[in-house]
Amino acid sequence: MSLKNQIIVFLFLMTSFLHGQVEYGLKAGIIVNASGSITGATSDFSSVENVKEKLSGYYFGGFLEIDLPIIYIRPELQFSSLNTDIENLTLSQSRLEVPISIGFEILPLLSVFAGPSLRYDTQPKIENFSLSKLESNTSVGIHMGVRLHLGDLSIGIRYDRGLKSNEILLLENKGVPISGKVDSRVNQWSLGLAYNLN
Repeated sequence: MSLKNQIIVFLFLMTSFLHGQVEYGLKAGIIVNASGSITGATSDFSSVENVKEKLSGYYFGGFLEIDLPIIYIRPELQFSSLNTDIENLTLSQSRLEVPISIGFEILPLLSVFAGPSLRYDTQPKIENFSLSKLESNTSVGIHMGVRLHLGDLSIGIRYDRGLKSNEILLLENKGVPISGKVDSRVNQWSLGLAYNLN
């Protein structure tokens, strides 16, 4: 067999192998608990403290999963939105996230995973409050969780945590100067569904 034919056969075999080892699909879910912290405040921010404990939201995106002999690697791209309303206070923030999971199947239908998460955060908003700019719009965190595989559908529970603080300053409330810091570092639990498209 000529070198050209050998290359064609090799490429065909590699394409067939990779097609069977690579999965892709869509994912969506809810953020059931997310929180930050407020420090150095000169006013009573009990309503803000209530917000950070009850913050919830949603996410959606896509994934690519590469199955290797013992583990799998799963890069994802997702948009997350966090919103909450407590009494007369509204807090909202969105972010673009790229979690990269390394997973291991512990049972035929169950796997565990962990890895880094890269994030781009938009400026948080708190109704009636003026805020400084975020220290950084980009951040790095870690995540870990478990995933139940039911054919093309999977259900996952995940914990995400930012590695360093990302603070914004409280500047004023309805025109009245105030002080304090809000740490918008990710610290959240989420529950999601993913569907394999191939």
